[in-house]
Amino acid sequence: MPSREELPRFVAPMLARTGPVPVGDGWAVEVKFDGMRLQLRRDGRAVCLRSRPGRDCSEEFPELAAIAGALGRHRVLLDGELVCLGTDGGPDFTSLRRRLRAPADKARRHAERAPATFLAFDVLHLDGHSTRELPYERRRELLLDLALDGSGWRTPRHFVAETDEVLAATREHGLEGVVAKRLGSAYLTGARNGAWIKHKHRRTESFLVTGWSPAEPRRPESLMLARVGSDGSLEPTGSTPLVLADGQADETRRQLEPLVLPPARRGQRIRRLAPALRADVAFHGPSRGPVRDPILRAIAAVEPPGAT
Repeated sequence: MPSREELPRFVAPMLARTGPVPVGDGWAVEVKFDGMRLQLRRDGRAVCLRSRPGRDCSEEFPELAAIAGALGRHRVLLDGELVCLGTDGGPDFTSLRRRLRAPADKARRHAERAPATFLAFDVLHLDGHSTRELPYERRRELLLDLALDGSGWRTPRHFVAETDEVLAATREHGLEGVVAKRLGSAYLTGARNGAWIKHKHRRTESFLVTGWSPAEPRRPESLMLARVGSDGSLEPTGSTPLVLADGQADETRRQLEPLVLPPARRGQRIRRLAPALRADVAFHGPSRGPVRDPILRAIAAVEPPGAT
């Protein structure tokens, strides 16, 4: 074990590059869940949670304070992902987003209705010693020795020499993707050096265009999207930047202008549109959830009922 050090309050997290999953020996893969990066610090009875930038969000997730009992006497700093699970057992990013920055009274109610789960994937400090200089596979051994398997926390598996199987399974179950990690790599704080590589699954889906948000300072031009239910109801699914091949964005704007409806309220920035256009959008995340990192592929007129 490396030399002793004080338990850090926070460590700038190691980051992953985006790219194809590496092939060959020397790599492990972990499932990438659709949640929020989180560091969990346990010192005595105190449990502190910090987001990727280092913001203290402990009061927003009071149910995770109970992990202190599961950690015994360990003083530890863990890296991982925070998720809220939906009715299908998969991550529900919308439920997680509702919980962010909630005041203490609402946070307690949220904890009962949509409890969060901490998925630990790395240990950065353990009982007075930094573990960040250790290779990935040794840090995983130390993490597994903590035996985190409770109602609100667990350590998901990592996989060696099973990359194709994990890719297929995560795609089939609508999970976000995978992260490949070099087995011998140390934990390099704040680095994005290629020892971790993330691969996100993308799917393409057609949405109804329900609004148009013209460009403003610090706000890109975008289209508001909705998924059409089997009963004809509209479920808002977020927005996508209006970025198409040369000339196509201008043509789309000309299509949007005659579809603008009167604003629902005075000073409304987003222009409501009559439902006459369909957007084909590539995105990652659950197939029935909001679009994440969307890319607009095409715009087309909505076919009227009965059209062949």
